[in-house]
Amino acid sequence: MMHALQAQFSDVDDLLREAAHGRLRDHGSIVIENSGRIGPVIELLAGAQQFPSEYESISFAGAFASQVREAWATGQPFGGGFSDQAGVFPLPLKNPVETGDPVWQQWLLHAENAAKNRGFPAGLVASLIGAMGEMQDNVYEHSGAAHTGLVAYAVTDRSFEFVVADRGMGVLETLRQNPDYAHLPDAGAALAEAIKTGVSRFPSASGRGQGFVQLCRSMVTDRAELRFRSGDHALMLCPTHDPLNGDQRLSHTSALEGLTISAIWRAEAL
Repeated sequence: MMHALQAQFSDVDDLLREAAHGRLRDHGSIVIENSGRIGPVIELLAGAQQFPSEYESISFAGAFASQVREAWATGQPFGGGFSDQAGVFPLPLKNPVETGDPVWQQWLLHAENAAKNRGFPAGLVASLIGAMGEMQDNVYEHSGAAHTGLVAYAVTDRSFEFVVADRGMGVLETLRQNPDYAHLPDAGAALAEAIKTGVSRFPSASGRGQGFVQLCRSMVTDRAELRFRSGDHALMLCPTHDPLNGDQRLSHTSALEGLTISAIWRAEAL
């Protein structure tokens, strides 16, 4: 018997929990249906990399997941074509910003134009694309495994979503490299610290640790939602006029390697 689930973050957590306990295959075949979000799909595919045999019974409706899986495996991006409304750029060993990679530049420009062509204000789009670039740079700065990273986007008439994911050391291990944060007990505490100004694995005097704060501020709106997932915790910053001090929801989850950041801006608050 085949079960169907929508690609929601809550379902991602449930499936990963079952996989971590070696029970996911016991549930039989499961098809993941499109929910209109790409963040949960990428978290599911990251879980499948972590527990490949457990996820063998999981399939996906639509083409996006298989395209992401192929891109992650081959290092070849997709979504830079004229009519593309979603895409993924697997990160190479060297930062494409620093190497001036024309493929990255064209892919990012297409994502920007795809949003503008849907009628999103130019200033908003520039802010979103800038935030996406900041988080891409963060993978090279902190993950210790940039070659496992990817950047993804999806645009509709009502929303722009981007995801930056890696399977590196994760936020807790990253921050513990700074003696000021060596005491952090778990990934939840690390995520809560990481979104504060000046917090990073570098000493505070270095002036580093602005990336997450800039991401939050660039999306200060009641139409934005951010999710940071690292290790066994996820932190949601939900629609509010002040994401840095607004509705923060920290939850304990099954452990997923690295860091996944999902951000969505909606044309209308839901």
